[in-house]
Amino acid sequence: MVWTAFGFSGQVALAFFDGRQNSPKYIETLENYLTPFAENIGGRNWEYQHYNAPIHTSNATKNYLNSKNVTVIEWPQMSPDLNPIDNVWGIMSRKVCENGG
Repeated sequence: MVWTAFGFSGQVALAFFDGRQNSPKYIETLENYLTPFAENIGGRNWEYQHYNAPIHTSNATKNYLNSKNVTVIEWPQMSPDLNPIDNVWGIMSRKVCENGG
């Protein structure tokens, strides 16, 4: 699995993970990658968007994000076409395929 985040002021380096993700692993990813990035781009003046995957909507994840005062953008289920990160994944997939991946 690959995880990243981006905003107007920059992006987080790609994070690569083995195996299946769960809420504790996702929270660890947010703690290790998203939180430092967010602090560098605007402190508390930002909002986070993620899918409605179970690891994103679990009580543990919600509690973690609430404890960090992170505003999560409400997002309709099953609407990846509206998510800007999907454009990034599409570009990356094409580049990998062009290079024989």
